[in-house]
Amino acid sequence: MNCGDINELAPLWHSGELDRERRGEFDAHVSGCAACAAELREQETVDAQLRELVAAEPADTRAIEEQVRRRIAPRKIQRWAIPGLAAAAALIAVVLWRAPQPAAKPTPINPAIVADAVRDHTAELINHAPRRWRADTSEIGTIEKSQGIQDEDVKALEATGYRLQRARICRLGGAPWIHLVYARDGREFSVYMRVKEDQSVPESAASAGSLQLASFTHGRIQAVIVTDAPKGECAKFAKDAEHALL
Repeated sequence: MNCGDINELAPLWHSGELDRERRGEFDAHVSGCAACAAELREQETVDAQLRELVAAEPADTRAIEEQVRRRIAPRKIQRWAIPGLAAAAALIAVVLWRAPQPAAKPTPINPAIVADAVRDHTAELINHAPRRWRADTSEIGTIEKSQGIQDEDVKALEATGYRLQRARICRLGGAPWIHLVYARDGREFSVYMRVKEDQSVPESAASAGSLQLASFTHGRIQAVIVTDAPKGECAKFAKDAEHALL
C-alpha cells in the first residue's frame, strides 16, 4: 500500500469501514510513513471541526420535514445513527437539498462529496496545509485537460469578479475533482469542478458555522463551492458563476 492508496482509503479508515486485511495494511503503512501519519492527524482535527460547525448552527429543515411528513405520514419514521464524520456530512447534505418541483424526484447531494469538500477547504485555505498547487496558466490548463474541463469554463467564473489564483487535483467522494481557488481582496472561494457523469449535484446553498456552501450543475459541468466569506456571499458567487457559464 502506498501514499496514494492511503489518501484514497482515508475516509473509510476514519469511518471504520475498512475490512481487517486492508486496515492492517493501512496501519502498517502509516506506522512507517511520517507524512501519511501527519495527514491523518490533520484530517481527524478537521473532522472534529466539521462536527462542531454543524452542531454550532442547526439546520433549518422545517420545509423539508413538512414535505417528508406529508409523503410518509402513514409510515413510521426510523432514525439510523451515522457515526463520526458521516453524521456531520449527512446533516450538511440535508441542508444542501433543494425541494424538487412536483414532478421531479428529490436529489440529495452525496454526503461524502460535501464532507470531503469541507475538509479539503478547511485544511488548505483556512489551516494552510502544505499542498502542491499549480498557479501557472499552462500548468492549470494541463490539469483541466486531464479532467476533461474546458479552459473557457474555468475562466468564465472570473466574471464573478474573483480571479483564479491556483488549482490542483483532489478527491471528493472517492472521485477526482479540480480544486480551483478564486480570490479578491483577501477573500477566497474553493470551487470544486468536475465533468458531470451519472448523477448531477443539485442546485443548492447552505451554511454550517462559519462556512458557506453551494452547488450546481450546468450543462456538462458540476461544481461544489465552499468559503468562509460572510453569509450570503457563497450563494451569490454560485449564482453569478452559473450565469457566467450560460
